[in-house]
Amino acid sequence: TCRRLRNISIDPVLHHCRLRNARFLVASYLNSPCRPSIDDLTSRSIILTPNAIISRRLARSLISIRLSRRLASRLSASDLVQRSVLPQECVPGMVPVHVAPGLMARRKTVEKERIKDGLRRWISVKWKRQVHERAEDARRSDEIRGVGRVWKLRRFWERMSRGEMPVDGGRAW
Repeated sequence: TCRRLRNISIDPVLHHCRLRNARFLVASYLNSPCRPSIDDLTSRSIILTPNAIISRRLARSLISIRLSRRLASRLSASDLVQRSVLPQECVPGMVPVHVAPGLMARRKTVEKERIKDGLRRWISVKWKRQVHERAEDARRSDEIRGVGRVWKLRRFWERMSRGEMPVDGGRAW
């Protein structure tokens, strides 16, 4: 089928018909009311006038001049390392392994998060322990003072739930 299509596409009569139809179609498309005007195309920088081309070249040359001046006045990498702006691992030649600055920033954020997680765990354990100790202290002080009407019953049922069995009919534990 590919050979047949190739042979049809090479046919000179068919090619002549396509060219004639294309001439009419292109003319109708060029005169279409939907087509934007030349002024609109130049304002959107689709069609560049010679003045626009020259102004673009001039702007680029001014930018390159400004960039070269700023690069010349920039501090060296070793000075940036001394001022702690740039990590030492990011400068080639200062350490055996060169690392990209983006990776170093990511590494620092991961280390910070790891430290934060460790502190959160430590604080939560410490806080839970203190809360538990305070609750135990409050319970002991309530039992010593005899606060509440059913504190002996509560203690009895707590011991029963733990599986402790009373000795001598429930009087002694």
